[in-house]
Amino acid sequence: MVNINKKLWSFNFGCLIAGTFFWLTSFGVSAPIFEVFYDYPHFILHYYSSLVTAFSAFLLTSVIIFIMGRFFNVCASEHTFWLVLPSLGFIILAMLFSQSILITMLYAAFPALIVMFTIAIMRRMPKYKRLV
Repeated sequence: MVNINKKLWSFNFGCLIAGTFFWLTSFGVSAPIFEVFYDYPHFILHYYSSLVTAFSAFLLTSVIIFIMGRFFNVCASEHTFWLVLPSLGFIILAMLFSQSILITMLYAAFPALIVMFTIAIMRRMPKYKRLV
C-alpha cells in the first residue's frame, strides 16, 4: 500500500467540500419545484432554494467523508483541522470581500461543517469513554 500523507489528503478533501459550495448554491437555486409547493408561493420564494442547498450540502458532505474513509483510509477525526480549514477560510474570504454571496454560501457551509464536526466527534467518543 502506498504511504500517503493524511494531513494533505484531509486538506484536499476539505478543499473539495469548500469548492462544492458554489455548485450547491447554484443547484439549490435551479432545483425544480414540486407541484405540492405551488400553493405556497411565499415558501417557494423565500425558503425552498435554501432548504435544497442545505440538504444537498448535508448529503454531499456525508458522501465525500464516506469516500474519504472507505477508499482513501483517511479518518475525518484524525485531522479535523485540515479538513475544516478550507471551508472556514472560504467563509472568511466571502465575509471580507463579497458580502453579497455570504448568506447563500452559509446555507451550504453550515450543514457541511456540522456534518464534519459531528463525524469527527462521534468517532472520537469511544476513545474517551470512562472505564467503570
